[in-house]
Amino acid sequence: MKKFLLLVVAAFVCSTMSAQLVTSTTYKKKSSETVWYVKAGMNLSKFTGDNVEADNLVGYNIGIAFDRAIGGSGMFWGMGLQLARKGYKASYEEENYSEEVKLKANKLEIPINIGYKYNINDDIAIDARIGGFINYDVWGKAKYEETEYGDSYEESINIGDIEGYDRFGAGIQFGIGVWYQKINFNITYQKGLVDQLEGAKESNWMLSLGYAF
Repeated sequence: MKKFLLLVVAAFVCSTMSAQLVTSTTYKKKSSETVWYVKAGMNLSKFTGDNVEADNLVGYNIGIAFDRAIGGSGMFWGMGLQLARKGYKASYEEENYSEEVKLKANKLEIPINIGYKYNINDDIAIDARIGGFINYDVWGKAKYEETEYGDSYEESINIGDIEGYDRFGAGIQFGIGVWYQKINFNITYQKGLVDQLEGAKESNWMLSLGYAF
């Protein structure tokens, strides 16, 4: 799985180098045909599935991406490389007993999208995109806390040592964004398609603020 992820990262690097080369070629009429931007923001993530009850965990996302125009119709395709913290938290409580679980996974993630951008005027534009993502947990931990009759017990397990847990993830995503000149605000929803723990899949809302350069 690590080799596969490295291969995808290498493909991203080659794609970005190719996009940059095309953009910088002197015969191009517009330098804006490829838009590069950095972004950072917040995640609200959890696991979903049959017999799974989990609450949202607050995390982060930070990365770099590009959008490459397809013709002159407003269509584009895009790709990115980002680090994102996802996971879930869950709790259970009854008389004289309570349990809480928090899983925090820091994922190296590659989203790939196709979308449409509409320019309202020279300064403001909106876009919508749909696509997919793949990711791999680079590091993280699961923390377990139990309290029974006033006695507490805590345990932390590294992400790679969790029995039955799949560090590889993939899924579909869609999002909308607003541009003001070089500043972008984007909301994206991601739905995992890979069973990562006991049939549960990741579900994530991602908010990010970006700047084009």
